[in-house]
Amino acid sequence: MTDRAESARASNQLTFGDLTDYPVMAQALDNQWLPPDLAAAQQRPHAAKGSTPKAVAAASAELRRSLVNSGTLVVNRAYLLNNEALYRNYCPGIEPAEREAFVRLLNDRALVPYLYRERDPGEESAWSKDKHVQQSWRRLLADEAEPACVRFDWDDDTNREETDKVSNYFSTSLSTLRRLKIPQLAKDLDISQERARALREGVLKDIYDWAGEQDPDKDITRSAVYQQFLCRPGSEPHEQLFREGEDVLPAKQLIDLLYSVGVPKASGLIALTPPDSPPRSALQELGEAERSPVADPEALGRLLRDVFADALHRGVDGPNSYADLGLSDITALRREEEWRAYIDALNGFVRGGFAHGRVPDPDAFTGATSEIADLHAKMLRKARKIGRSGKGFQREIGMALVLESAGLSLQLAGDGVSLLSGSVQLASAGLGALVVRLVFTDGGSALRSGLGHSVTFPALRLGSVKRDWEALLGAYGERITEIDALPRRNQADQQIPDAP
Repeated sequence: MTDRAESARASNQLTFGDLTDYPVMAQALDNQWLPPDLAAAQQRPHAAKGSTPKAVAAASAELRRSLVNSGTLVVNRAYLLNNEALYRNYCPGIEPAEREAFVRLLNDRALVPYLYRERDPGEESAWSKDKHVQQSWRRLLADEAEPACVRFDWDDDTNREETDKVSNYFSTSLSTLRRLKIPQLAKDLDISQERARALREGVLKDIYDWAGEQDPDKDITRSAVYQQFLCRPGSEPHEQLFREGEDVLPAKQLIDLLYSVGVPKASGLIALTPPDSPPRSALQELGEAERSPVADPEALGRLLRDVFADALHRGVDGPNSYADLGLSDITALRREEEWRAYIDALNGFVRGGFAHGRVPDPDAFTGATSEIADLHAKMLRKARKIGRSGKGFQREIGMALVLESAGLSLQLAGDGVSLLSGSVQLASAGLGALVVRLVFTDGGSALRSGLGHSVTFPALRLGSVKRDWEALLGAYGERITEIDALPRRNQADQQIPDAP
């Protein structure tokens, strides 16, 4: 930005460097985002066009989750005009208290519109399909709201250069989807490795080949990819009618994820992914960056920060953690000291701890994540008190005791005891360690989205694995069910050090 352009900026004309209170962008506020089950419903022959009430409710829950987990939530102005989960908060029919809360979020700069190339939030938008929504938005700006807006730069030429980089990132990164590693792809999409391989060798290869045939002097848009590979023939992307085929929706998830990180990567914001959609790690950016012959250590540090932050947020909250809170409840929560302490800790560690390419040492990492988890728990308790029903935070928490040794696993839960099938017969008579793990599960499953938590205690020594396990099972004396798999240790595992 030139000195003249900088001095001419109004106080409500922000650049990304002005955003210092843990600023984030949320993928789920993209009007194309759908939870997996709702996206699958849009493949059916008689699916209705456009957003369904369930889709709006899911995006509304993500709006609340994003407002709780950020100091500043940056939202593309286009989404404020074409995503019902957002525009319902200022259109006729909304409760006065909720409208007032939405206005407060805008005026307090908790919610900041991102302007692509427009200079004013009230400008005519080509992305809005409803003129009544545009009229309501302009009326809100004229009568009640005075939002600050953010651009890459308020000098139009400089801003155009930066937005061109974002568009080019999507175009050039399409080819990287063809090189995703199968095991990680299968894990992040929650599909088998066979399906992941078929996805990569099928539609992702088709996208790779098609992208290579496009005009190299023009950027490829997401809409073009949708029309060519995802949309039902004859439909438009905003109608959300998808082609049949089991690889269509996983491909859509990857395309949407890639599209959603463009602005955060270029601006330095944290990108939040919804807990029931693929995580940031699904793009396997760290592997690509490490293979680069000119890897930038500072860029690697930022990328590590971004992947960590996404995993952290997915680990502490579920899809409906705040669904029962109104926006008025959210604004009340954001005034509480528990919320402020949580956000300050996030900001200090996630943005400060990884600044200038630094990577926290193990002690700093352990201490900071423990503090953040503790502050998050305190914030949740405060949110429960503020919420009208309190149901938005209640999780179905299960607990199991898992004993593991030399390939044997025994799970003791409230509904009985489970043993990994065939494990005792394969045990040896040699020495072995007995590992005791306490597993907490969310909604009965610790295997999805890093939402489980486990504690591993110091190992005990067994003189004979086979003999001691047979004695252990005999001592139980009740029916034991053989199963195929037990809860695995994940990123949320807490190691209890051995006693000195």
